[in-house]
Amino acid sequence: MRFLSGTMLSRLFGLVRDIAMAAAFGSDPLLAAFFVAFRFANLPRRLIGEGAMHSAFIPLFEALRKEDQRRAGLFSRDLLLILGGGLIFFILLAEGGLYLIAPAFSAGARDILDLTRVMLPSLLFICLYGINQAYLNCLGVYFLPSAASTLFNIVWIVGIALLWDGRGLSQMAALGGVIVIAFCAQWLVTLPQVIRSLKSSLGGSLFCELGEGRGDLRSLGRSLLLGIAGVAATQINGVCDSFFSWAADSSGPAYLWYAIRIQQLPLALFGVALSGALLPPLARAVKSGDVAGYKRFLTFAHERAIAIMTPTTMLITTLGLAAVNLIYCHGSFTPEAAVKTAHCLVAYGFGLLPMTLIMIQASAFYAHGDYRTPALASGFSVVVNIIFNAVLVFGFALGPIAVALSTSLAAYLQSLFLAYRLKREGRGIALLPLLWMGGKYSFASKVAATLTVGLSWWFFGSSPSDLPTALIPQCLHLAAQTACFAAAFGLVLAVIYGFKRLVIFAQKKPI
Repeated sequence: MRFLSGTMLSRLFGLVRDIAMAAAFGSDPLLAAFFVAFRFANLPRRLIGEGAMHSAFIPLFEALRKEDQRRAGLFSRDLLLILGGGLIFFILLAEGGLYLIAPAFSAGARDILDLTRVMLPSLLFICLYGINQAYLNCLGVYFLPSAASTLFNIVWIVGIALLWDGRGLSQMAALGGVIVIAFCAQWLVTLPQVIRSLKSSLGGSLFCELGEGRGDLRSLGRSLLLGIAGVAATQINGVCDSFFSWAADSSGPAYLWYAIRIQQLPLALFGVALSGALLPPLARAVKSGDVAGYKRFLTFAHERAIAIMTPTTMLITTLGLAAVNLIYCHGSFTPEAAVKTAHCLVAYGFGLLPMTLIMIQASAFYAHGDYRTPALASGFSVVVNIIFNAVLVFGFALGPIAVALSTSLAAYLQSLFLAYRLKREGRGIALLPLLWMGGKYSFASKVAATLTVGLSWWFFGSSPSDLPTALIPQCLHLAAQTACFAAAFGLVLAVIYGFKRLVIFAQKKPI
């Protein structure tokens, strides 16, 4: 809940940031280039700053801390120092390389490379922040690192306000510089508590016994390589998605960006928060041989994922256009862009449940020290996603929605693969009760969606041209549909389960 509350605060400000981006820049093709450059600049971050690093760091840190608190502190301190130095060297090398190769590309590609160079220094701060976050999570500190992104979003919003009237490459470059400052601010928020904790574990001196943690870093490196392989596959996936969406529509990356920002709201609030909070206790249960505790935590996470993501998927399908209309249809954002963004949002929403399950299933493998299986699953997902993209974009000419739909379909296959491997290796949980539960929640969601669509058509009309354009009617439109869906969904579940059992399930804890 601490992770969730911090993440929710951050995501709310992230939503304000995306509203400001849409109002200021709309779906301009140059903005699409900015988003592609942002993805390029942050590609190494996913490999070494979070994701793979979290999954490799947390089990090893927990094992070291169980043996010797000081040894765990030395390991963490040396990791931060070595990673910081290595990143500075990499950034300088990458900046020079991009500068040298830029003249060989077309004007549009050079814009992307120039914007990537501007945003590359942010890599240092976001990677160090990622280590700080994993370290603090192991110490039971969840709110501060998850809420630190709030400051990042506030700085970004200020940058948008200062550049509101600009549309050229220089304004996009200036916004890229603001993002570097924002990532630095996010890292600095977590730094004081990390320093205090490290000093406490090291006896008061932060720089004592320099290099003593390098032996443990080698152990981290072996685990990290397999984790990087899995995350690299996912990031290759994202880069390919950017190119496929650009091939489908010059503004395609912008539509996908706006859509995925809404889709990632429930995914971050519940999926990332759930898996992030799950890994440390799951790793402790495995290290202590507590098989019952391990399965209890894993079952709890699966139940919560189904209970939250099943209705959320149907809610996005039902209210996607109304949500996009309220959030983005202001300033430079056109109704046509809203419709295309809503289509992408519905396609992304279809993959919410499997994406959440993948995070939970990967945590189960990481807790056992198995990084190879999630890496294989990610590689499999990349191949499948590229095939789906090629067929749907070039074969069926579905436009940017094809990219979102391919991502969701690949997520289902990846989750099924991981579930099969967990079951085969004896690390899984009973699936039949979960399937039965999923069927009930799916039925309740579909009934709620049907009633909501019917009432919406009756009161508000059925075409995009009928959508309200003023802020207050937009809010009332979305609020009325959301309330209708929630009431119908809760009523159907209460009939299926009984009100008392439903309350007990909502209050149930994993331990």
